[in-house]
Amino acid sequence: MLTISLEAVKFQAAHGVYPEERVLGNAFLVDASVRVADPGEITDLSQTVDYEKIYEILRDVMSTPQAMLETLADQAIQHIRKAFPRAVRIGIRIAKLNPPLPGEVGRSVIELSRDFPA
Repeated sequence: MLTISLEAVKFQAAHGVYPEERVLGNAFLVDASVRVADPGEITDLSQTVDYEKIYEILRDVMSTPQAMLETLADQAIQHIRKAFPRAVRIGIRIAKLNPPLPGEVGRSVIELSRDFPA
């Protein structure tokens, strides 16, 4: 298996359930991992997962406000799978930095992964 990942990709976006989150926005860190079956010898970008394309997908998904981070993760997985149909597992982890809670919380995190047939 080969896994390609992007970690701690930072976005400023207006996601959240509360109205002030939609106005003020927040900082988010996104991790994405894409696993493909052993591709053998890789000599060209077309034989692997292009992490620049993963970044573009994450950027596009994160640019559309959503109430739920789970929705964002699901959308990212769907778009990544469409771009890389050889993927057998895709995982997305989204952390909202300093979520609006009464106490001091560094981040809230959701993680979603899906397995696909080879």
